[in-house]
Amino acid sequence: MIDAAIFDMDGLMFDTQRLYDQMWEPACAEQGVPCIRGMVEDTRGTNGENMWAAIRKYYGDTVDPAELWAANKRHTFAALEKHVPKRPGLDELLTWLDEHNVPMAVASSTEREHVLRNLEVAGVRRYFKAVICGDMVKLSKPDPETFLVAARELGVEPTRSLVLEDAYNGVRAGHAGGFITVMVPDVAPVNDEIREKADAICDSLLDVRNLLEADKL
Repeated sequence: MIDAAIFDMDGLMFDTQRLYDQMWEPACAEQGVPCIRGMVEDTRGTNGENMWAAIRKYYGDTVDPAELWAANKRHTFAALEKHVPKRPGLDELLTWLDEHNVPMAVASSTEREHVLRNLEVAGVRRYFKAVICGDMVKLSKPDPETFLVAARELGVEPTRSLVLEDAYNGVRAGHAGGFITVMVPDVAPVNDEIREKADAICDSLLDVRNLLEADKL
C-alpha cells in the first residue's frame, strides 16, 4: 500500500489541458504572432522560468512570455468560471483513497488562487491535506520541487508516494524525485521516454484505483 497520493491538476484531475491548449490561439493573436504547435506542447505542465524558456525557444524576443501566458490564462479562466469538468474516474479514485486513509495532495504548476477555485467548483477540495502550486515553489516541473514539497507537507517519503500525471514534464518531475510515477495520458500521447520513466501507464483514473485495489502499485 502506498503512503500517499499526489495529484497534478490540469489534464489529470480536470479536463482543462485541452482548454489551455486552445487558448494559446487567441493569446497569440493578441500578441500579433502565430500559434506554434511545438510551443503548445513544450509548455504543458510547467510554469515560471521553464515556461518562459519554452516560449522563447519559438518566439525569441518577439513576445514577452509573461504577457503571452497571462493572455492565455485570462481566456482559460473565463471559460472555467462556472464549471470545471472532471476526468473519468476521479471521484471513484478519491473515494477509494479516502476510505483507505491515504493522505492526498495536489501539486500543480498553476497559481494557488486558481487551483483552489477549481477544487472548490469541482467539489473535491476536502480530500486534500496539502495544495502546492506553481507560485509557491522556485522551480517548476520538470524539476521535482513541487512534488517534493507536497511530500514534505504530507510527512511521507517520495519512494512510498504515488504521483499521478498526464504531462511529460510532470512524469519527468515525478521520476526525478524518486516517486512511484503513473501517467494517465490526456492530450500528450505516451512515447518511449515516458514508458521508461513511468512506473505505470493507465487509461483512466479508474484504472489507477483498480491497480491500487489489486495492490499492484
